[in-house]
Amino acid sequence: MTDATAETPSNEELAKQIKELSPWHMGIQINDDLNTGMVIAENGEIIVREDDKNDGISLLQLRNGFLKQIDAVYPDGVEDKTFLDCACNAGGYGFWLRERGLKHGIGFDVREHWIKQAQFVQKHRTSGPTDQLEFKISDLYDLPKLNLAPVDITMFKGIFYHLPDPITGMKLAADLTKEHFILNTSIVWGEEDGYMKYGIESRELLMSGVHGLRWFPTGPKVLAQTLKWMGFEHTKLLFCMQIDKANEGRVEIHAARTKGFLDNLPGEYI
Repeated sequence: MTDATAETPSNEELAKQIKELSPWHMGIQINDDLNTGMVIAENGEIIVREDDKNDGISLLQLRNGFLKQIDAVYPDGVEDKTFLDCACNAGGYGFWLRERGLKHGIGFDVREHWIKQAQFVQKHRTSGPTDQLEFKISDLYDLPKLNLAPVDITMFKGIFYHLPDPITGMKLAADLTKEHFILNTSIVWGEEDGYMKYGIESRELLMSGVHGLRWFPTGPKVLAQTLKWMGFEHTKLLFCMQIDKANEGRVEIHAARTKGFLDNLPGEYI
């Protein structure tokens, strides 16, 4: 007879794997004791990861805020919903939606590093369900090659401003989305809203895109109008704020095809 407990990695073994898969960007609870937002010191001590000890990559704990939004829009849960996560990183949003009963989810990212993290979480997470989720290595522009069925909810976070042609890329995802599109992106701060400004970035850094050319929107209005053109007539601004860098901001917009769909979500229609 096989001893099932012998097949379950200890916290020490899991912690070692978390460290080996570093750097992490998303803090995801693995079990009662371990979160990917922890780092293991050389002496084996578990400490909270600090950004300056994480290869300069910010470490975010996003679960509670995200589920608060989902609960506002879907108070009865998402048991009949499907989900697409573009540039999914370690897959946190899919795992958290499964906690609310998500029917099925697919996440993709262009970098193998992040998909390896998502697969690790899927294999070892016991603090929430991990079934009914798929994770793939893919460029956004190759999305049609995945032959996906339309989904109910799409997350488009942290990717718009890494794209050489963000309108074409976002439309690929929007055309697959039946009801709820979530857009979160960096923007240029302090300039007139209504256009986009180009930039150049590394193709190698983990937190950069892979195309070199990138475009920053100058505010939420240009994004809202783009979403309306894509068929999401009802757009709600959750926040638009300046961040650490003087010329950089961050914006999040939720968009729906149906009037009233987002009424319970805090924010302002634009």
